[in-house]
Amino acid sequence: MVVTVFVLITYDVPANRTRIYRKLLRKHLEHIQYSVFHGDITEGQLVTITQEIESRLKPEDSIYIFQADVSAAVECTVLGDADEPGSRFT
Repeated sequence: MVVTVFVLITYDVPANRTRIYRKLLRKHLEHIQYSVFHGDITEGQLVTITQEIESRLKPEDSIYIFQADVSAAVECTVLGDADEPGSRFT
């Protein structure tokens, strides 16, 4: 049985570097807002993503990785003029 974790990754980087992280994260996660990605992945995939981010990281880049052992424990509430996860950037 493959064990997965829920991750939410967001970045704040200079405009000329957003493509680097967007391309990297889209390979593994769902793109839900401009700099926000989430999904269920294996621990191995999380290690790979983290290593890929670290290899590209510049001093002015800021990356946040949130994780939970059970995605069912994470509730998503959408407020305002926002699309439901899964309906945008696909």
